Amino acid sequence: MTFTKLMATAALTLGLATGAFAQDKTKVGFVYVGPVGDGGWTYEHNQGRLALEEEFGDKVETVYVESVAEGPDSERVMTQMALDGADLIFTTSFGYMDPTINVAAKFPNVKFEHATGYKRADNVSTYSARFYEGRAIQGHIAGAMTKSNIVGYIGSFPIPEVIRGINSAYIHAKKVNPDVQFKIIWAYTWFDPAKEADAAKVLIEQGADVILQHTGAKSGQRDHLWSGIRHGAIRAHAARVLDHRQLGTLLHRPHQGRDGRHLVLDRNMGRYWPGHGWHRRDFGRGSRRGQSRGAGAERPDRIG
Repeated sequence: MTFTKLMATAALTLGLATGAFAQDKTKVGFVYVGPVGDGGWTYEHNQGRLALEEEFGDKVETVYVESVAEGPDSERVMTQMALDGADLIFTTSFGYMDPTINVAAKFPNVKFEHATGYKRADNVSTYSARFYEGRAIQGHIAGAMTKSNIVGYIGSFPIPEVIRGINSAYIHAKKVNPDVQFKIIWAYTWFDPAKEADAAKVLIEQGADVILQHTGAKSGQRDHLWSGIRHGAIRAHAARVLDHRQLGTLLHRPHQGRDGRHLVLDRNMGRYWPGHGWHRRDFGRGSRRGQSRGAGAERPDRIG
């Protein structure tokens, strides 16, 4: 089950079978950590939102707020969405976890879907993906391709999802190249093109000839390419805009599944099962559209 399956399933779980759709449209809110034009995580979430509108037409209303900082700002945005009548709210970043729990406690009739977190409640579910599977493939490629034996990695925040990805890439790079080293720079942001580009330059100066990243901007990737550095993108459709030096990209495509539709339907049928959705990722090689599955990768949760 892919991630846009969460949106469709969620959107569906909220009276179609009981005719509630005909009487009252479902309102679905999205809180985005980056701009909808980031070419990655937020862009693909927004494609999922648009897929809901295409699927249900005037039976569903969607709203979103982009570039919402993690912390008090996100809690304010979620609260306003709930006050404005949202039935279901997607909070799409790890740093929204505590704000989501706080707002959900105040609005027990509103359902929340939080991305990549681990705290749940009667009206809060979480969802994530096996990103580490694609990272394993990227690590294998990076270990095999590097000539300097130095692979750079631009990480967003040291949270479980990101650390799992680094560990998975490193383990599988080490399997094909026992001499490989990983150099990690924490950007402490999900989307900051200038900061990501600076991180790429530092890694290049440290000898990296392959760079992986777990952030949202493409400017750092272009910096790598201008310098002749091979690059493995994370959580983006960036392979469409980069050249042959792009080694591969994880494809996060919430618009291709049914999850949100199910949630909307279940809501309208008066059903809701809090829990966790765990989905597979697609992996695209270079600038081509083809994908393969990175199944069976190891999933360590700690560095070292």
